[in-house]
Amino acid sequence: MAVDLSRYYNDLDQLSKATFDQLQTIEGVGPNIAQAIVDWFAKERNSDVLQKLYSAGVWPRVVSEEKETAMGKPFDGLSFVVTGTLPGFTREGVKDYIEQLGGKVIDSVSKKTSYLLLGENPGSKFDKARELNIPILDEEGLRKLAAQ
Repeated sequence: MAVDLSRYYNDLDQLSKATFDQLQTIEGVGPNIAQAIVDWFAKERNSDVLQKLYSAGVWPRVVSEEKETAMGKPFDGLSFVVTGTLPGFTREGVKDYIEQLGGKVIDSVSKKTSYLLLGENPGSKFDKARELNIPILDEEGLRKLAAQ
């Protein structure tokens, strides 16, 4: 369903403004689903969640493959090592995030490592990265790098 909706709406802001009738024009969206979407966006607590996501820089957008190929992805050619606990990501979630932006997550720090992503309670990877002068990012730094 999300893929079908993304063909018509580039981001959650556009989807939030869709009317019941507009949603029903999408193949596979009947009256029940259309109403559920409209109702979801009408709830104040959901608006609050969306605002928090937007403020944190987490705002899914559709980027056409043509545009993505022409522009490249922000993390193309970069390798990341993750150490410690990140408050905004699960381990699998940060890996997916980096890979969707063209990067690669590797297990050990070496001279070829582009960045160390540092969370709370890091392990020995932090010491190794400092020893090799690998740039170190926190979660906010990762998001800023992705936005460049």
